[in-house]
Amino acid sequence: MNPNRLNSQTMRALVPSCAGIALVVALLAPHGRAWGEVRLAPVFTSGMVLQRDQPARIAGWADVGERVVVRLGERTVGSTVGAGAPKLWSVTLPVLSAGPVDDISVEGKNLVKLTNLLAGDVWVCSGQSNMEQTMARGDWCNYGGVRNGGQEMAVASHPRIRLFISASKQPWMECSPETVRRFSAAGYFFGRELHRELDVPVGLVMAAVGGTPAEYWTPRKAREAWAGHATALGPAQKVLREWRPQFDADRKTQAEWSSAEGEAKKRGSPAPPRPAHKLTVEQQELVRAAIHVVNVGSGYAARIQPLTAMTIKGAIWYQGEANVGRAAEYAELMTQLIGGWREDWGQGDFPFLIMQLVNFGADGTQWSALRAAQQTVADTVSHTGMAVGIDIGDSGNIHPENKQEVGSRLALVALKNVYGRNVVAAGPKLTGTRFDAGKAQLTFDQPVILKGRVGFEMAGKDGRFHPALAVAQENTITLTAPEIAEPHRVRYAWRDNPPVTVFNSTGLPAAPFQTP
Repeated sequence: MNPNRLNSQTMRALVPSCAGIALVVALLAPHGRAWGEVRLAPVFTSGMVLQRDQPARIAGWADVGERVVVRLGERTVGSTVGAGAPKLWSVTLPVLSAGPVDDISVEGKNLVKLTNLLAGDVWVCSGQSNMEQTMARGDWCNYGGVRNGGQEMAVASHPRIRLFISASKQPWMECSPETVRRFSAAGYFFGRELHRELDVPVGLVMAAVGGTPAEYWTPRKAREAWAGHATALGPAQKVLREWRPQFDADRKTQAEWSSAEGEAKKRGSPAPPRPAHKLTVEQQELVRAAIHVVNVGSGYAARIQPLTAMTIKGAIWYQGEANVGRAAEYAELMTQLIGGWREDWGQGDFPFLIMQLVNFGADGTQWSALRAAQQTVADTVSHTGMAVGIDIGDSGNIHPENKQEVGSRLALVALKNVYGRNVVAAGPKLTGTRFDAGKAQLTFDQPVILKGRVGFEMAGKDGRFHPALAVAQENTITLTAPEIAEPHRVRYAWRDNPPVTVFNSTGLPAAPFQTP
């Protein structure tokens, strides 16, 4: 990234700052009970949603040789034998239809009972700050808050939507004006749309941490299988040897200043001078990247792997800001991440839906490269999909408040790709390009509505792009540029914060694109 474009708000997106981001690895083996008691994995609590219409798992721990019996109501539905820590026992439940589920009893040397259960669709909501951004702002998330947040939370009483926050000690919660306050806004609006359209219970699991790159969420074994991992380790380790002490000192200084600034505000006094840092913004970014190259998968181990004990419908993903400076490797990295998740879940190629980075910032093109990598993943990895938000961002806020549209667009992709609904889930998609007589004619898969003639660029043989003017007719757009006599390439919305002019009749935008 260009350090000149990184203000303090951007830095907050690249550095974890929400409460509760410490890795709660201890949740893998809950405290407070002696071995000898059968225990459930933390994701299994009263009030939860179990995946409908397919065999769903329930799992936990028990002593070696301890017999575990699982009952659904009065009916015994399975039994197994404990294998001690840390090996999970697992029992597969009968296929459940959407709706209320009888109490589940798990009996070993003791009895554990789950009540207030539903069967429905369970979705994992993961990524970095724009997925973590909560419905309300508070000490739990200092960049929380959404458009019309008070009104949205006031009507968020949905007893058949249940919420769970990974790596917390909270049980599943019914969605209410109070419980939704600290939950992912993008995740909630996604789940709300599915609940409305499908009329089935929805379980939402939040596993998101601000400032985290994709490496944080990639299973270590999946990343280590990549041929380039060993090559990447050397430079990362060198960066940490040289700059990690200064990086840690800068973080300490910044934390102390932030605390002093807060105290000054309380007293009504002027804020203390902002401290100078030992490292440049660019150097800090390199250190953060190196930390995650060396410690790849730490977030996955703490926040995702514990969820693999349960059966899910799919996952939604909003991440990429922390990888913008390394966009060239992002598609391959995400392919490893998705494959690693699917392998550990053992459910085959479950749906994995991506929110493309929205518009933000000024006139650079780094975010365009990351968006292109996201498009590559959606085009090449099976059972994935992508929602486009190039028109719903905020140039001055890396955490835009319009999370309603984020959830809605992800839900449209799910309804079409996962549930087979006859809905329009994407804007116009480029299907053909023809160059003739100094013009470029673009063909799309649906009629185009052009809201302005700008946003396009053309290049000749020299590869230099110039602004082009667009004229639309039905499903075609014709481009001309005075500087280009023989066009060879076209690109659209290829800026961090581009003018967005191509839509369909439902108001969905075309994704940014660049012709070969």
